[in-house]
Amino acid sequence: MGNKALEQLLFIENQCANAQDAIIIRLLMEGVEVHEIVYLTNDSLDPDSRVLTIKNHSGITIRKILLTTKCVELFQNAANQSIYILNNGYNPISKTSINLRDSHFLIKVSFQDYIANECMITEMDSVILRAIYTRLKRLAEFFSCPELIHLTTVKLEEKAYA
Repeated sequence: MGNKALEQLLFIENQCANAQDAIIIRLLMEGVEVHEIVYLTNDSLDPDSRVLTIKNHSGITIRKILLTTKCVELFQNAANQSIYILNNGYNPISKTSINLRDSHFLIKVSFQDYIANECMITEMDSVILRAIYTRLKRLAEFFSCPELIHLTTVKLEEKAYA
């Protein structure tokens, strides 16, 4: 990934009104796959050692990675987020925020996300995965960065984005 693309990702991350959105981008930059983000819980991170334990859908540890200090901070903020700001805070004529469902998962969904998919999705991990892609799509549109929709893990040099 080139410097321009990295600068754009860092800019978007810093402009996110929601820690929930920023942590998705940051985790992808630090080498965590989207399907791994789905199963992260509030206790997946040891903030003192900065070690993130990544588990699969069965709860079996797949791997552990060392996160940057910035990622740890975003992770903790995202884990504590209970209100999601819509449209990155830039739409004064419509509803500006929604409540997130209390959950042990890092990525929390709104009640509307869950109900909208209830008839076709039976597992919470599917709801979370759809929420991640929906948020990436909205950020891509908001920041005119279509590449964000197709962003996959990008393990970058730590000094470049620490």
